[in-house]
Amino acid sequence: MTRLLALLFCVSGFMSCEKKEVKPLAFIGAQQIVQGDTIFHTIPNFALTNQDSDTITNENLEGKVYVADFFFTTCPSICPIMTNNLVKVQRALKGFENFALVSHTVNPDYDKEDVLNEYAAKMHANTDNWHFLTGTKEAVYNTAFHGYFANAGEDELAPGGFLHSEYFILVDGKGRVRSGYDKQGNVKGVYDGTNDQDVLQLVRDIKLLLKENQR
Repeated sequence: MTRLLALLFCVSGFMSCEKKEVKPLAFIGAQQIVQGDTIFHTIPNFALTNQDSDTITNENLEGKVYVADFFFTTCPSICPIMTNNLVKVQRALKGFENFALVSHTVNPDYDKEDVLNEYAAKMHANTDNWHFLTGTKEAVYNTAFHGYFANAGEDELAPGGFLHSEYFILVDGKGRVRSGYDKQGNVKGVYDGTNDQDVLQLVRDIKLLLKENQR
């Protein structure tokens, strides 16, 4: 009788006793069909400098799942919240290989390598797998717009004089922007770096991509 009840419970639960199939993360950006193969948007080539004065390019991130964002060290509004949330993401992924964080300053004239290094230490960021990047304004802003579909630039009306989004962008090991889904099953596109629930989902989706990377 006990076994029969367990069987009936599984059936009435619409196969809830079976392992739930996980939906692959969506690809973000324009797609092309070339000779029958789908070509997805990838982050264009870039060369920026991190807090240790090392040049970081696409090649340094090849094969890694990473999260990108845009900030500046003197930001009077959302940047500290975003960076603190990325610290939480980093700690949640501690021990996972092939994972990185990439934060781009939108005020590169001020945020030189030494300033970024001090900021990383102040925010308790582990720079073993976290690059705080600077460069020319043109290089940073072009990477934001053409690579990550993000706003970045000078704006005298914005807090601190610079415009940037609050979003975290998830990138897979092949440089393609990826995204999970909201509760209605719609593609999120990006993750709100000031929203706790979005940050929790980001951690889950990173783990999905890391598993995908291993296949």
